[in-house]
This record gives sequence, structure tokens and C-alpha cells, in this order.
Amino acid sequence: MPEQQEPVSFDYYYIVTDKCTECVGFHETPQCAEVCPVDCCVPDEGNVETREELESKKSFLHLD
Repeated sequence: MPEQQEPVSFDYYYIVTDKCTECVGFHETPQCAEVCPVDCCVPDEGNVETREELESKKSFLHLD
């Protein structure tokens, strides 16, 4: 069983950028933003990735 990781916060949700593909290859739009009831999903201007980078990350994380 994988080791449990402590959450960054119990009051806020954080997106792990190393694991986020912005749903490229799965959906037309990022699903976190689609389901957020208060529109709090905002782009991280310090971490902008190209579509090609996101597709590469998707391929690495989700082996076909």
C-alpha cells in the first residue's frame, strides 16, 4: 500500500502541478474548474505549460 501523504491544508484544495494535465486528452476543459462551485480555480501564471507538454505528461502518467 502506498505511503500516506499529509495534506498541505485541511481548509483548501491544492492542485498538484506535477500530476495535473488540465484534462488534456480526456476532456475539452479542466474538470476541476468545471465542477468548482465558487469559481476559485485560477491559472498559475508561474506554471504555464504548452499543450504538447501537457500531452507528454498525460502519456507518462497514464500509460496506454
